[in-house]
Amino acid sequence: MPRLLPAPLRDPLQRWPLLGWLGVGLAVRLLVMPFAFHGDLLAVYWRAHLIAYEGQLFAGYLVNMGAHYVHAASLRLLDPLLPAPEAVWTQPWWWDDMAGLMPQVTRDFASSPDVFSTLFALKLPYLAFDLGAGLLLLALVSTARPDAIRRAWAFWMLSPIGIYATYLFARYEVMPVALVLAAILACERKRPWSGAVLLGLAVTMRTYPLLLIPVFALVVVRGGARQSAWAGLALVPFGLTMLSNRILGGDVGELARLREIPAGDAFLAVTVPVAGTGDIPVLLVALLAVYGLLLGRAMGWWGGAPVPVAQLWVWLLLVHAAIFAFSAVSAHYFMWFTPFVALALARRPAWRGVLPLHLLQVLVVLAVTDLVNGPQTLLGLFQPLAPGAVANLPSLREVLLGSPELTAQMIGALRTGFVVLTALLVAPAVAELAGRAPQPPPPEPHGSSEQRQPRQREQRVAP
Repeated sequence: MPRLLPAPLRDPLQRWPLLGWLGVGLAVRLLVMPFAFHGDLLAVYWRAHLIAYEGQLFAGYLVNMGAHYVHAASLRLLDPLLPAPEAVWTQPWWWDDMAGLMPQVTRDFASSPDVFSTLFALKLPYLAFDLGAGLLLLALVSTARPDAIRRAWAFWMLSPIGIYATYLFARYEVMPVALVLAAILACERKRPWSGAVLLGLAVTMRTYPLLLIPVFALVVVRGGARQSAWAGLALVPFGLTMLSNRILGGDVGELARLREIPAGDAFLAVTVPVAGTGDIPVLLVALLAVYGLLLGRAMGWWGGAPVPVAQLWVWLLLVHAAIFAFSAVSAHYFMWFTPFVALALARRPAWRGVLPLHLLQVLVVLAVTDLVNGPQTLLGLFQPLAPGAVANLPSLREVLLGSPELTAQMIGALRTGFVVLTALLVAPAVAELAGRAPQPPPPEPHGSSEQRQPRQREQRVAP
């Protein structure tokens, strides 16, 4: 088998079960790809079509431009599978009146004769990144037990929030996820500077990996100068993106654009009130605590030796858990958490509560989005199957429409439950990072004769 394939797929004893789960996952993906979308899919591709066909940037929204360039290149590659650009990316668009025009644009698109084939084609880049992320995941867990590898792979193939975010809501969260996984793999295989570039590319796809740079830098290299250089390299792609925005679009965009979004609407939504002014954002406290603990380890203030690179993913699991426990972000963002669930399933099989707790998290996340947004972010995603029926679809929001106080109480209860579920899920990780749980021994070789070859044939880091 080609050496580019992860070791589990080169192992005859593991290959066929893994390919079986791949077939199941592909069947699910191909089944739903033509039939569901959210208006955000059209917004992203509308901005990308300006790049692909008009050679210009939409200067009113210069954010996540790495992803927009990927979408623009995809449009060119997918030209033979798509209707003429003017048949899909029409004016007027909804930027000046989103509440009024977005339903009209999405309804018109859902009613078009080519809607099913168009949706299928537009999601093909997401499928490619999704499968690429799965292969990276297999490479990361290749030294785990075969049954644990299969469990992680089956989860990735059937992840409910992954399928929801990528193929139902139809957002590009899998793009930064794949690059974050690639950065972890590069760092674990002793190529930290390649990892910096890969993480920097992830930042151009979605801004949230900026929060991961301090964790990577403090773990994967040693010494303040090298850590600063690593972080600086990881910021280069983002800086180049903002420079190109300034040259081509007249504005740096990215963080400057994000400042316009009220902090309480997303990442800084959960706060501790302080008498007078200056509420304390809980997420900021959690992130600074993680950065401080890692800095203390790097400086030798506590905890013995610096954090081993093999433990990087556990710290990242903790950071992602904090992001979602102490934020009020949209449901499709929760896909960022799924790779770390998969890694835990393969690398820490003793953490038996990870999968059931995560599935409960997903139920809570989807219930909250249904309460907040109604059918437009759940059942209404299947609008192409019945373009005029979205307003009549059932939702939790509709059930409680006459009781705003009860709705608020329900949302509060669900978010409280999510925080508890997240705390329970990461409890063994916190115990391990605090040194209160034994480190798992390196896994014994299993399976084929290839896996029993001398370790110098392939550099691996035991999880």
